Amino acid sequence: MMIRTVLTAALMLLLSGCGAGEKADVLYECPSPDGSLIATLYRVSDGAREIDRETRLNVRPATTAFNDSMFSFAMRHGYDAIVRWSSEQQLEFVYPLDSELIHVENVIFGSSQTFNSTQQIVVTYREEPSTHGYFMVEKRCLSGVEAIR
Repeated sequence: MMIRTVLTAALMLLLSGCGAGEKADVLYECPSPDGSLIATLYRVSDGAREIDRETRLNVRPATTAFNDSMFSFAMRHGYDAIVRWSSEQQLEFVYPLDSELIHVENVIFGSSQTFNSTQQIVVTYREEPSTHGYFMVEKRCLSGVEAIR
């Protein structure tokens, strides 16, 4: 009986140390100029170490619920980003200079899970210097006229 209790306690301790899977935290959402699409910047973590965290970008119709498994961009060691929608089909994503890029898609094609299958969004990526992975700016979401430099 004592061995069974010790084994049960050890198993519970082992399982609790393995984590409960990924945890996603939304940092901010940025609507497209006409509001039909939303770009969501979020952080995913599956552990306590820095290497276990990624910052990701999800683009979806405004009428669709956020799904953290659908993403077009992922980075490590960059904790911030600036999203600029110049049109419904053109998105610029600015990320910190020393980020480690994990996943990059230059064109986001629609699918049954995202938006119209004939629609595509061209994404340009640009790295800029940051302060420890963060940008010192007031606005991180720019849309329409304010996004055009």
